[in-house]
Amino acid sequence: MRTVLSGGRVLTPDGEIRPAGVVVEGGAIAGVEAGAGAWEGEIVDVSGLTIVPGFIDLHVHGGGGLSLATKDPQEVEAYARWAVAYGVTSFLATICAGSLEDGLEFVRTVAHLKGEIPGGAQLLGLNLEGPFVSGERRGALPKGWPQPPDQRVFDGLVQAATGGLRMMTVAPELPGAARMIRAAIEAGVTVSVGHTDAGLEPALQGFQAGATHITHAFNAMHAFHHRDPGPVGAALLCDSVTVEVIADGVHLHPATVELLVRALGAERVALVTDGVSPAGLESGVLVLGAEEARLAEGAVRLPDGTLAGSAATMDEVVRNVIAWGCAGLPAAAAMAAAVPARVLGLAGRKGAIAPGYDADLVALTDDLDVAMTWVCGRLVHRRQP
Repeated sequence: MRTVLSGGRVLTPDGEIRPAGVVVEGGAIAGVEAGAGAWEGEIVDVSGLTIVPGFIDLHVHGGGGLSLATKDPQEVEAYARWAVAYGVTSFLATICAGSLEDGLEFVRTVAHLKGEIPGGAQLLGLNLEGPFVSGERRGALPKGWPQPPDQRVFDGLVQAATGGLRMMTVAPELPGAARMIRAAIEAGVTVSVGHTDAGLEPALQGFQAGATHITHAFNAMHAFHHRDPGPVGAALLCDSVTVEVIADGVHLHPATVELLVRALGAERVALVTDGVSPAGLESGVLVLGAEEARLAEGAVRLPDGTLAGSAATMDEVVRNVIAWGCAGLPAAAAMAAAVPARVLGLAGRKGAIAPGYDADLVALTDDLDVAMTWVCGRLVHRRQP
């Protein structure tokens, strides 16, 4: 079936085309052509809208009252259908748990679902936020989750994921971390440095061992200091490293986000939500092991004030970096799509509007609200008038 999104502004890797037609066939982008002429196929009028690549959320635990750390596969599917209203066309289900046993159950649940979810965003696989992380920098991770690197534990997680483990956070200062990082890479897993007390040198050693990413920069890690720049400083020194940014206005000051974008370039910054089940709601409660976190005034916190993920959605973080003056729409869209795709080794398939790419597309209004979302060429969301 041939569909043409006609008459909108389209952001391609080579620049803006306005007006343009995005031709979709067989779930992929067949072409992008200038003009608003007569097209063959089903015509979708997107006049007045801007078409950007679908957002890829690398780090998300849930939203809309739904959790991805669950033993109920229908909850994961419901999240995927909820997320498309916020421009998410694919995501990694990010897992932590109160115990290794629960973590394994959550991993098995998600592993059985990976791929396309009818009417929803595509589940690209699993992101394990631990368990080989620092107990001192666990943030809101449950107390029973962090543990020392252990090859048998890792093998069990990989087996439970049945090929679906795509990313894992590791604290590089832990004994055996370098060996674990290398084992993960050999298993096809992208390794991210995070929940870590590592100073500059251990962080650099983690990147030298093969880690290529940072989990929510500045949060739950050794602080940047002029005598010990820590993991963020190490990332600044390593050209191959990308960093996650939670641009919700809570986890990072807008100026900090701008500093990271200026220092690294938009091509090394991945916007993520770190969204948890109350994300997108006015209020809500999140259970983390034996603790409860509550959403209030736009932040999800444990009783002691520790941030426990984010209440933001992907369209919100994109709007924020633009409103704060950190980036224009083309760069913000790239940080939400092209960079995450590259982090996962999907450059050339996802994250851009170009021939041959999956037709994962989002139509934005002038206010940058999501009007329509397509996943692999299928319209999965249309905003109600």
